[in-house]
Amino acid sequence: MRPADLFGRTSFRLAMTITLFIVAALLLAGGIGFGLMHAQLSSRQEARVTEMFRSLEQAMLAGDQRDLVEVVTARIAASPDRASVYLLSDQAGQVLAANIAGIAPPLGWSTVPADLPGITTNYPYRVFTGTAGLYTLSVGLTDADLDDLREIMAAALGWSALVVLIAALGVAAVLATRMNRRLAGVDQMMSRVADGDMTARLALSGRGDDLDRIAKTINGALARLEDGVEALRQVSTDIAHDLRTPLNHLRIRIEMAAAKAESGQSVADELAEAIQATDQINDTFSALLRIAQIEAGSRTAGFQPLALGRILADVAEVYREVIEDAGQALTLGPFVAGQISGDAELLTQMFANLIENAIRHCPAGTAIHCAIVETSGLVTVWVTDTGPGIPTAEQDKVLRRLYRLEKSRTSPGSGLGLSLVKVIADLHHATLTLGHAVTDPASGQGTGLAVRISFPVPPQPV
Repeated sequence: MRPADLFGRTSFRLAMTITLFIVAALLLAGGIGFGLMHAQLSSRQEARVTEMFRSLEQAMLAGDQRDLVEVVTARIAASPDRASVYLLSDQAGQVLAANIAGIAPPLGWSTVPADLPGITTNYPYRVFTGTAGLYTLSVGLTDADLDDLREIMAAALGWSALVVLIAALGVAAVLATRMNRRLAGVDQMMSRVADGDMTARLALSGRGDDLDRIAKTINGALARLEDGVEALRQVSTDIAHDLRTPLNHLRIRIEMAAAKAESGQSVADELAEAIQATDQINDTFSALLRIAQIEAGSRTAGFQPLALGRILADVAEVYREVIEDAGQALTLGPFVAGQISGDAELLTQMFANLIENAIRHCPAGTAIHCAIVETSGLVTVWVTDTGPGIPTAEQDKVLRRLYRLEKSRTSPGSGLGLSLVKVIADLHHATLTLGHAVTDPASGQGTGLAVRISFPVPPQPV
């Protein structure tokens, strides 16, 4: 990767921003630490100078000039490197003893520069000047320790910042390179999706980091998109296949009506059949539109607490006479309240579709049973019948839009009843399962249809 490309990477810039922040924080912390140490050492230095002055003050007050000069001279001799300095003078300003010259420090504290005659170092002095009796005494210590501390801290902070910056550049380059590889994978995957390859997925690093979690989310979205595209393709195919017959019948009836009209014959029967074919087509498209509206998810905004048991019981009672007229039998129970959060109108439509499906595809003598039970945080609805049922291999397919079993193609219907049931169940986060209601012990073959829909029980308010 070229340096220009590296500096253009967001990951590199982010790493450098964090590094600069760390370096700035390091320098700030070092500066604060240096300030505290400098203040502490300065305080100790002034305490030592004050102690040196006080130890000579008694001799100054005694007024014995000879003894005083000897004491100061002894102190000067004890500091050949001039780490400490002394300047003793009398009232006339005559210097009696000193190891520095050319200065006249004011009373109190002062800082004396190092450019003095006989001083070979570059360190200034911290000096205290006071009077006692007939004498004026200046006592001072070199700032060598403080200056050395300043240089050491500056060097330490400078080298630390440089090391951190170099290390950060290396880490940022590695991170940017790795990130670039992963983003390149994203770019390639999106290019494949743009070219129509809906099976493209992002590779996971296995580290479980944020990018892996984002990749899982994107892969899940792509999987749903793939399912949606496949469903759309299947719907288009099914529409073209299943609507061809009613459209052809409609055309034939219209042509027959036109031919009879030319010969002066009555066309009432043909027009009635054409209207019936048109209604069938309209019903199919209305059901498709309703499924699309439900899948949009906007109905969830109107969810309210409701009892499934009451809804299913009401729907079953509405269809009881229709079931009896078809020579079938309806039984109910057990029934629990089944408190969930949902849309009452859609759930009513779902139960009606299940019962109508049983009525339409089962012969006389079929028993239809409805029940609701609640276990393990689930409210489960059962609608079963003892009719011919659905072959195991076909049970997933009948949930697709417009899919119809071969034996059902001659019966009325659009093939959207169970599709609508599945969409409503999905909207309510329920699990829809198809199975056999009865299993023959001798042959092991299943008959009848058992529809199980399990709804999650909403958490109780605290």
